[in-house]
Amino acid sequence: MALSSGWEPWVDAVGGAFIPTDIAQDVAAARLFNQRVDPYGPLIREMHGRVVSLPANETFPYFPHPPFSLIVSWGLAFSSYQTAALIWFSASVALLFVLSALVAELLVTRVPPRVPIGSVLIVFAMLLCWPPVLYNLEKGQWSILLAVLVGLGGRALIQRRDTLGAVWLATAAAVKVFPVVMGGYLLFRSRRALAWFIASGLVLTALPLLRVGFAAFPAFVRQSQMNMPVWETFPSVTFSLHGAVARLLIGGPWADPLFRAPAVVSTCIELLLVLALLALATASAVWAKSAGADGSLAFAAWVTMLPILNPQSLGHNGVLLALPIAMVARALQVDTRTWLRVLWAVSVVLVSIPRQTTWRLAPPPVDPLEGILVVALPMWGALILFGVTIVLARSASSSKHDESSALTSDLQNR
Repeated sequence: MALSSGWEPWVDAVGGAFIPTDIAQDVAAARLFNQRVDPYGPLIREMHGRVVSLPANETFPYFPHPPFSLIVSWGLAFSSYQTAALIWFSASVALLFVLSALVAELLVTRVPPRVPIGSVLIVFAMLLCWPPVLYNLEKGQWSILLAVLVGLGGRALIQRRDTLGAVWLATAAAVKVFPVVMGGYLLFRSRRALAWFIASGLVLTALPLLRVGFAAFPAFVRQSQMNMPVWETFPSVTFSLHGAVARLLIGGPWADPLFRAPAVVSTCIELLLVLALLALATASAVWAKSAGADGSLAFAAWVTMLPILNPQSLGHNGVLLALPIAMVARALQVDTRTWLRVLWAVSVVLVSIPRQTTWRLAPPPVDPLEGILVVALPMWGALILFGVTIVLARSASSSKHDESSALTSDLQNR
């Protein structure tokens, strides 16, 4: 499936080293931030136009990136757009190598894990061929960085370093808001870790506001709200549950709906689906804690939800799924149920569909059937992966509970 668009994803990704579309707005925001100017005001489009040599009205209408992203991209303010693009591309590739090391470690069943460099290089080569990664490199996006931050958080939590794990996850949420969902996992794992998660997120968000003023935060919220209707039906929003519902029941510049449902109807449908996913993810965390398990599969379930619950989850957000894919693959080395392995393989295929393929099969305006059966295929893959993770989490917790019961009974008999 990754080859369904031939060499086009690779060609587009290499082009992203020189003219990535999305990072240009971050370069513009970084320049304003360096001048102590609020980038969430009207000047962002003017600066964006200067960066890419286009009229301001041909740039992105809103800047929805959270304040801490300004600190991450601050260094890009001091170079030309072309140099900044090359720096971001190089940093993304370097971060991809770090992600490869994290994924390779997750695939090892030995304790403590020992990962040969050859294994890391193999994973690195595989990720460089993966459409979500190629999309990230093409557009100069942030998903590789997010996956590394979430992966470092998961690694620390598996090693029982909950405070460090919470700080890594808070950093991810400060860079892009939607990883704030991981606070739900920490709520059931450790109140102390949750407190660190909240405190760290608040501090990281406040830091850039000291430079441009605290009025920038409500401005960021307004920009994000206004940005939603522009992109929610965009055909590259392939992982988002909200995007699927919007294309089906709301419609917009990119999609024709089945019928235009009242806002309260579409909101209620989406809310019920989100609550169902959260309930299952919560159950996995509760099972792990009650059984004394390490919680890695519960963590994988929560991470799998991230691209699904992100209301504007484009194809590059699939990079986050590299972590749960590896965690589930590790669990399936022990659990030999064929149907789970088949579903896992199907999920990997679906989340690997290139955006070029969905655009070719369902060009805008997307009709309702195409929106559900073509554009949303990566979302269905993520949902299947989520389901497999929940089943494995339940089985692992039951096995751990049975082991504990057997050990207790043996001690009592002695």
